[in-house]
Amino acid sequence: MNFKQFNKQIQKQFAKMCATEMLFKVDLSWDELWDTYLLSFEDEKVFRDPESSTHNCNSCKSFMRRYGNVVAIDSKGNLMSLFSGLGDVGEYSAPSIACDDLIKKSHISGVFFETYHMLDKKLNYESCKQNQKSFKLGIESNLKKYTKEEADKFGGVNTDKVYEFNHFCVHLPKKYVDFTGNSKEQIEATYRDKYAVFKRAMEEIPLDTLNLVIDLIKQGALLDGNTHLHAVQEICKWKQAYEASAFSQDIFCWISSYKMDERVAKFKNTLIGVFCTELAEGEELNKACLNWNKRVDPANYHKAKSPISQRQIEEAKKFIQENGLEEAFTRRLANIDDIKASEILHMNGGDGKIKEVSIFDNLKATSTRHKRSEFNKLNEVSIDQFMADILPSCTSIEAYLDDRMEGNLVTLTTTVNPDSKQITKWGNIAKNYSWTFNGNLAGKSMLKQAVKDAGGNVDGVLNFRLAWNDQNGLDGSDLDAWAQEPNNTKIGYSSGYRKDQNNKRTPYSGQLDVDNTNPKGKLAVENITWTKLEKMRDGVYRLWVNQYKARNSQGFKAEIEFNGEVYSYAYERPVIGDVKVADVTLKNGVFSIKHHLPEKGQSKEIWGLETNNFYKVNLVCKSPNHWGDNEVGNLHYFFMLENCKASGKIRGFHNENLLPEILKHRKVMEVLGGSHMIEPTDKQLSGVGFNATVRDELIVKCSGNFKRMLKVKF
Repeated sequence: MNFKQFNKQIQKQFAKMCATEMLFKVDLSWDELWDTYLLSFEDEKVFRDPESSTHNCNSCKSFMRRYGNVVAIDSKGNLMSLFSGLGDVGEYSAPSIACDDLIKKSHISGVFFETYHMLDKKLNYESCKQNQKSFKLGIESNLKKYTKEEADKFGGVNTDKVYEFNHFCVHLPKKYVDFTGNSKEQIEATYRDKYAVFKRAMEEIPLDTLNLVIDLIKQGALLDGNTHLHAVQEICKWKQAYEASAFSQDIFCWISSYKMDERVAKFKNTLIGVFCTELAEGEELNKACLNWNKRVDPANYHKAKSPISQRQIEEAKKFIQENGLEEAFTRRLANIDDIKASEILHMNGGDGKIKEVSIFDNLKATSTRHKRSEFNKLNEVSIDQFMADILPSCTSIEAYLDDRMEGNLVTLTTTVNPDSKQITKWGNIAKNYSWTFNGNLAGKSMLKQAVKDAGGNVDGVLNFRLAWNDQNGLDGSDLDAWAQEPNNTKIGYSSGYRKDQNNKRTPYSGQLDVDNTNPKGKLAVENITWTKLEKMRDGVYRLWVNQYKARNSQGFKAEIEFNGEVYSYAYERPVIGDVKVADVTLKNGVFSIKHHLPEKGQSKEIWGLETNNFYKVNLVCKSPNHWGDNEVGNLHYFFMLENCKASGKIRGFHNENLLPEILKHRKVMEVLGGSHMIEPTDKQLSGVGFNATVRDELIVKCSGNFKRMLKVKF
């Protein structure tokens, strides 16, 4: 058999390998493979002499260097090389068997592909065009005329004759050629990283852990957990396949990660993947859950923590412009005309009369303020029951806006050009719609979370939380939270019952576990908590705030929590001396409260509405991530209120809502979102929003066939 016939067999084998849809490389040096090939021929000088070009030619050597270690995986999970299963190929049989054995003893080190840039500009095997169905790898043949010196040395050749030499050459289907312009190293690294992270997930996260996390999410134990449920379920399927596979674990991970979505392959590096890893490594469940809730707090989630470089800006700009996404980042406030009728769950019916303009329109009647205690005995319904059984028969709805709802205030945003390309995770009719909660967050963040972030215990049976310097960062005061127990024991900075002083607690389990003496331009919090009801004695627990040292004092916010109820207060003037907040009485295991400050302070205006009043609901809808057939992340319900107007500039998009490919530039996107805010306009859709997976409530007045007042529970 001559070499040309031998190469035909190589080409058939390579075509068989390409038909597997995946090509890889093994960790075998080309010179070791080349030496094995040459030294396996019969002992003929013309074949083996280093200076002979019969087999030891530059063309074949170059081919072997670049493509000799390419492999595929057969249906049984075994490696296939260029030299596999060639049968009797004459004098080439021994080299083929030797090379095949050597390759099969090696391990996969990466995927194989060529880049169009290399084939067209560097390798010059043939003239290339991007629309070719296949590309030649190697030089098929060349002509050579021997010199007299070569003829004398090797013998058996004629100096008067032109010899044709054939070389290794195969045809690579177009699907194995990359046209993006990225470097080979960059693309190889992407596949290698997918494999490595996926393999670690398979090796380090047990199936039991994944099933536990799925149960925790379904039970609502993880904040924003539903956003990540699909990811856990997906990796759980792969874990089951991994454990059941007859292939070697390494082979399984390479072929599985090859075409896998990067989000699935890199599950272990995601927020929920880190949580699963912590549990797998033996982290105590409650602690792992606390860490999780801290990570997904909207105030921290996907926020860039370090400065961005000019290079990062240029890379993000190039990506956005090359993909035609720039228009989609020009945002505006959405209005009622933007919402498809199919996504409106309720629209205020009104009385059908055309409103006449009057000089009295700007005069407002004195509003009827309500206290939250008025609603203690209302009938309660779940949000699901409200949506299914009550809302469809309502002709009008009014919602009660209380002081607790500052964090619930929400407004919808969209693109200026409705035909711009998609940048959000959800598409179709919801494409590029988003929402922003008060404070320019994608979700609701509370004082409770701030205390938790500072290391405080927010799960006590009785909690007293204090915060200040939350407005402009200029209040540098040293405020102290204080408490007095029924036996006159005091808890505060100088009481000795502090976490940072030997972790000492009162006999009633009380302790100051977060203290702050100087805000230094940041939000300051303190926390007093009682952890064991069985140790607490009946009587009055007095709670107050003391001004230890005033530095541009501007007031404070406070919360008292027990039995799942949170009472909020706002003291909006300079703090002098002691300010009593409330007295909490414990009797026979039951808490009650006497307020010294009005709960959340006096009624005030937020987003154009005065709190502690009912307001007409113009529209009820789901969040855009659940419009149409979208079900991406947590469902929110929005109750858009009449005359509710977002104040101040509004963030047009949030990193956590962007497509994964855009999030590769998350640091730049975070800065872009913060620097290109939307100016508020009169025409907007704003109101109160509720995450369906977070405990909350809304008091509503419903009118229809009959009128009633309800407490809707989330």
